[in-house]
Amino acid sequence: MGRHEIPVDHTLPERGELAEALRRMRKLAGLSYDELADRTGLSAATLKRAMSGKTVPAEETVKTVATVCGVDQVDALHRLWLNARIADRGRLAQLRKPALPQFIDGRRELSAALEYFYEAAGAPSLRRLAALAGDPYLLPVSSAARIVNRQALPASRQQMVAFLTACGLTGKALDMWGDTFEEIIQSPDGPYSRINALFEKVTEDIRGSGRLRLISHPPVVDGRGNPRFVPGERGAAADVTAVRNLIVHSAAVG
Repeated sequence: MGRHEIPVDHTLPERGELAEALRRMRKLAGLSYDELADRTGLSAATLKRAMSGKTVPAEETVKTVATVCGVDQVDALHRLWLNARIADRGRLAQLRKPALPQFIDGRRELSAALEYFYEAAGAPSLRRLAALAGDPYLLPVSSAARIVNRQALPASRQQMVAFLTACGLTGKALDMWGDTFEEIIQSPDGPYSRINALFEKVTEDIRGSGRLRLISHPPVVDGRGNPRFVPGERGAAADVTAVRNLIVHSAAVG
């Protein structure tokens, strides 16, 4: 009779939950650690460590164990691994979730958003990140390192999209963030420069209508330092229409 397993370490609940799931898979498959090692090509020590709850195994280790054990609940298992990885690093909780791309203003905010997406993807290794981008030439390891460490923005829209693809973004989100990237790198690198440019564009169309009036003497700003609009003389109904137009313009630009 084999010795009993050491209980799973639940010091970090997310790690413990993943370890428990891996142990259940092994037991349901009726495999010992040595048998599982033979079939996965991983050492028994690596497998025991992966199922201990003391560390977060590599995602490939989790996938390999699941495949050998005949488990096809890939999405649920990936979520367990991702939760454990994020909790183990502890970095994502310190970051602010990005605003919608059309409201990102400036290189600093964009760089912070990219770090957030990287951490939300489980902070894969830089080589893994380059592979997930689809083409290692699109996202070299050196470039990925500078991006995730907030030392530089992507070198091009193509590299921006490659980075976000590696972080799990898809579809329209890629286009929206790509547009934002292009606007920001073409804008002056100053505080709120992109948002100010947006206001200037919109107010050009509505300044003469009397529906909105931009206060400039003395300047009035909101909590982020952006210019505030105040009602003109035509009343609330005109104001509502003008604000609606402002939102439409904002979405089109962003």
